[in-house]
Parts: sequence; C-alpha cells; structure tokens
Amino acid sequence: MNYSVIIPVFNEEEAIESLHKELSIILNNLVTNDRQIELIYVNDGSIDNTLEKLLKFKAGAFEIKIINNLRNFSQSVSINHGIELSKYENLIFLDGDGQNDPKDILLMVKEYEKGVDFVHGFRKNRKDNFFSKTLPSIIANYFVRIVSKSKIKDHGCSLKIINKKFLEKDKLWGDFHRLLAARLVNKKVKITQIETNHRHRKYGKSNYGFSRIFRVLIDLFYIYLFQKSYNNFYIIGYLGFFSFLLTLLSSVYMLKLKLIDQISFIATPLPIVTVLFGISTLIFFSFMFIIQTVKNLKSEIRNDQKNFEIITLSK
Repeated sequence: MNYSVIIPVFNEEEAIESLHKELSIILNNLVTNDRQIELIYVNDGSIDNTLEKLLKFKAGAFEIKIINNLRNFSQSVSINHGIELSKYENLIFLDGDGQNDPKDILLMVKEYEKGVDFVHGFRKNRKDNFFSKTLPSIIANYFVRIVSKSKIKDHGCSLKIINKKFLEKDKLWGDFHRLLAARLVNKKVKITQIETNHRHRKYGKSNYGFSRIFRVLIDLFYIYLFQKSYNNFYIIGYLGFFSFLLTLLSSVYMLKLKLIDQISFIATPLPIVTVLFGISTLIFFSFMFIIQTVKNLKSEIRNDQKNFEIITLSK
C-alpha cells in the first residue's frame, strides 16, 4: 500500500522543524519496496516564516510536496487541496502543531493494512486547557453522536487514515475533516479507533474554542438533512413543490367558497395566504436556479484559475 501524508499548516514556524524531524524518522521506516509515501505540507497563507522553513526540507526515502495557498482559506480547504493533489489512494491526516505524535502512525498503518477502510484516532488523555478546548470538544462530540448515530469517541482527532474513494465531493463541505466519520455513517465503511498520544502544544496558540461548537451544530444540521443522500438542490426543490401544492389547494378552496358556498373569500385570510405560498414557490425555485448557476460558475473558475502553487522538493 502507498500513502499520501497530508498536513495543513498556518503560522507554525516554531513547530514545523521539530515535527518534520519526527515525521522523517517514522516515514523513512515505513517506506519499503511495496510501500511508497509522499509527504504533503499545505501552507495556508502563513504570514510568518513557515513557508521558508518548509522550503528548506530535503526529501529522503519519501517525496515532499508543498502546496502554498496564495491566501489564507481554512484548514478544511487546505486539506482538500492536499487530497486533490495527492497521488496515492491511502491518505494520512495529522495537524501541523506538533500535538499529534507521529509515532502513532506506525500502529495506525499496521491496523489499516489488516483490511479496514478507516482508522480514526482518539485522544483519551488530552493535553489541552479543559475549559477552552477539552470541554467544547466533549460537548461537540456528544451532539455529533446523538445526531449522526456515529460511534466515534473523538471526532475532532486529526490523526486519521482513510482510502480516498470514501472522500466524495458531496462529503467535503464545511469542516469536513472534523466530522468525516459522522458523514460516513450510512456508508459501508469499516472503521477502527486507536488511542493516540496527545501532547502539549509547545508553540503558538490554537484558534479554536467554544465557537467551534456552533460550527459543528451547523454542520450537524446539514448532515441530518442530507444523510439520506439528499442534497441542497433537491431539498429546496421539495420545499418549492410543497409551496406550490399549498398555493394550488388554497386557490381551489377560495373558488369553492365563492362558487359553491357563496361566501366572499375576501373576508378570509386566504388571499394573503395564497399570495405568500405563491411567492414562496417562486423564491424556492429561484434558489434552485441560483444554486445550479453558482455550481456551474464554480466549476468553470476551478478549471480556469488555481488559488495555490505546488512545490516539489528534491533530495
């Protein structure tokens, strides 16, 4: 099996060198005639010296590829860039802040090569501030398990190994890397969880806290809507069709009042209700048109314009 290791980094100039030294030892030990590895760093528009430090690294038994986002996007977008440009089918994800222990990759690869589809780490003994990071994570994981029926203990653990075939485009919206297992609940994916060694953050600071809970809740809402293979286009279409039916029914009822019961429907709220349902119908179908137009434009822009550059390091 061959692996692409994807690491998003943003302003990690202090942590990246020590992390790379640890990774190099692990990855060099993993490389064999039957197992090739590429290491992909995705620099998410860092404004410190992260990119300069990345460019000094030398490839060893494994290839090093640097994707440099031309501006800061997000961790999810950066990981997605890494996925798009990875050349191997098996993907390993971990953070670039040094809190994930690269040694855990050895055990996870061993487990993955037993035939599972997805190896997911969990941080049993977290080395984070309880109130700013651990507590929000506990709350978020609780809601994720309730809504998605996922059995994963720690959805926020970045250390994962998965086959690229399970990462369909319709699964890569929002903070997909945080809720990846929850989005695959209805797929026939064999998942194994492995306890990982979580370490104190030595350098820099995290940009996450209680605000992450609200982002998770928004993602969960969409997962709940779309977990039966619906997408936003059809959801809006169903709402538009439902509004049209209500418009039709209220119009027929008004005609019944006027022609059969000899009652003036003007004395009832039906005209306003009918107009509101009619406007809702137009709005929902207009949204469908706009969504499809935006999708087409995004597809054209992606084909015509790159928002990153690729740098391959030599030995």
